Amino acid sequence: LLTAIGVERCVCALWPFWCRCHRPKLLSAIMCSLLWTLACVLAGLVYFVCDLGHSGHCWMVLGTLCFLNFCFFTPLMVVSNVILFIKLRQSSWQHHPTRLYAVIFLTVFFFLLFGIPLSVQIFLNFFVYINFVFEICLLLASVNSSINPVIYVLVGSYGKSRFKRSIKVALQRVFEDR
Repeated sequence: LLTAIGVERCVCALWPFWCRCHRPKLLSAIMCSLLWTLACVLAGLVYFVCDLGHSGHCWMVLGTLCFLNFCFFTPLMVVSNVILFIKLRQSSWQHHPTRLYAVIFLTVFFFLLFGIPLSVQIFLNFFVYINFVFEICLLLASVNSSINPVIYVLVGSYGKSRFKRSIKVALQRVFEDR
């Protein structure tokens, strides 16, 4: 989903008129549905192959997932967000990026910092398994999974001297489209 969001925002920043005039209205909903379906199929495949005793093929399934994550989704996410960041920095009409762009940037940054090590470690497990390093990578992946709400609240309340409003208001400020 981070990859899809990054690519969509990048396309909207690079070709704003095409997005307003020709982009299908249901494209985001269709892409999210397809990505959730893919995630469910892959998670089901991992469960079936790895957890139900078909361990001979487990490393092949996990290796395929790591390959997709590390060689396809992550580079696409990084490239689209770097292009988006450069485009926003060069834009003369917008001095400060909106909150949504800040959320996307921070989410991608923390994903690269905390989420990618697990994929790298699973890939490296094909060659050498180090239990302690794998557990650290699992801990980092857990932090990555739980940090997004914190990012949303902090960015949504940025600029306020105190948390005077509720978390609901902070979340609404993050995701409102201006």
